[in-house]
Amino acid sequence: MIPYLRSERLKLKRTFSTKLFFLVPVANVAFSLLMNPMYFVSNTINWWSILFLPLMLALWASLTHQKEQLASRYQGVYLLPVSLRNIWLAKLIVISIYSLAAFAAYLLVLGAVGMLFTGESIITMATFMSALVLWLTTLWEIPLFMWIAKKWGAAAAIGTNIACAMGLGIPLSSRTFWWACPWSWSIRLMAPIAGVHPNGTLLEPGHALLDMKVLPVGVGMSLLLTAVLSMLTMQRFGPQIRSGKGGR
Repeated sequence: MIPYLRSERLKLKRTFSTKLFFLVPVANVAFSLLMNPMYFVSNTINWWSILFLPLMLALWASLTHQKEQLASRYQGVYLLPVSLRNIWLAKLIVISIYSLAAFAAYLLVLGAVGMLFTGESIITMATFMSALVLWLTTLWEIPLFMWIAKKWGAAAAIGTNIACAMGLGIPLSSRTFWWACPWSWSIRLMAPIAGVHPNGTLLEPGHALLDMKVLPVGVGMSLLLTAVLSMLTMQRFGPQIRSGKGGR
């Protein structure tokens, strides 16, 4: 598997994908600071979960697809004597690692800006936990939007993820059936960790959304969905090649 990972990493080296590591976290922190400096940390976490993270993941999925599409319309991959499913899995793993690295950059930028304005460290255990939970509860988006980008293009992947996160994730995350919508998981789980309502307001002590019991439920469902979508999209990637479908 290591050679596959190295190959996918080299394909994205010196591309716009690597610049997203810092561009998106910086944009998120700057936007939150301008919106409301008083609630800088909570706003940053909130906007990261409902807008900037979905945008970044969809962009990575789209750019990974476009790299293959523009190079040879996947023919450079299809004609190789290699495991097609391993190639697809390697793409998913590389983007997952990129996503984790972006979270590290997010914490670094958040901590640096907080230190600059307050003179104290604002990175707490809750901040670390929010980053880890957000990463785990959005992994399922990678195989889904890699497949959507390959089938319908970058605009469909980016537009669908942002529309669903904003149109479904936010309103449904505060409902009792939040678990039925994958886009609600990361947003709902930020409530007990960061103490922020999905609409961006701070939660009062004792609020129902502060219940920490949702954490294992949301993380567990996300990991399960990630595994299912990864297997399904790997199967879709292979048969298309063998039937001669080399385009989108």
